[in-house]
Amino acid sequence: MSLQLNSVGKQYQRAPWYLRPFVRVASTTTVDALHDVTFDVQPGEIVGLVGPNGAGKTTLLKIISTLLEPSAGSVRIDDIDVLADPRSARERLGIVLNGERATYWRLDGRQNLEFFGVLAGLPLPVAREKATELLDRLGLANRDRRVMGYSSGMRAALNVARAVMAEPSLIVLDEPTRSLDPLASVTVGRLLREQADAGRSVLLSSHRMDEVATWCDRVVLLIDGTVRHVGPMDDGDFQRSARDLLDLLEREVNGS
Repeated sequence: MSLQLNSVGKQYQRAPWYLRPFVRVASTTTVDALHDVTFDVQPGEIVGLVGPNGAGKTTLLKIISTLLEPSAGSVRIDDIDVLADPRSARERLGIVLNGERATYWRLDGRQNLEFFGVLAGLPLPVAREKATELLDRLGLANRDRRVMGYSSGMRAALNVARAVMAEPSLIVLDEPTRSLDPLASVTVGRLLREQADAGRSVLLSSHRMDEVATWCDRVVLLIDGTVRHVGPMDDGDFQRSARDLLDLLEREVNGS
């Protein structure tokens, strides 16, 4: 399997009193962000990661992407332990993280894709061919301006192209379509399905349940850092967990 998580936990420790005036922290107490998270993503599969804001989705994706270390448990990509050998794990990853500045804004889209393709080990002629294909697919072929002049939607589409450029084993995406128009979102969905059909694994975090239902083979429901469901969206356990979540959110809104 391309991705396997086993009992992953993440705890943010409270800063010692003598460091608190000098560090920027969101909480003055210890925060348990993830608890015993276990699931896998198989080759040829798109798995959706869903849950409310603050559920721990982005923290989990950063751990998978080797940007954070877990406090407990293990993460393996193509049977490589991301803690023991993060460099080899990164070579098998394509990543789109929410809000990241993942491209060089003083280059145009084609130059970015060719650069990242060669950086990932593609010969330059292959990188050029792949860049042309992806720019055509995502409606960016004639956008020969620097990325700093792109709209937010164009940058989002370019980030997806960069993530799949080198055909990685595992593609991890955090809300990749949040800035895209409906047509571009459909194009991205088709592109991700093609990646899965080619034997790659895709982990997609999204708040757009219509996209998750359309694109994903399974869904992982994460609430308060804990996995509440792993399986199809039409499974009864998921429906009950989703109803419980909606009831909780309604009580919070009503202040009860």
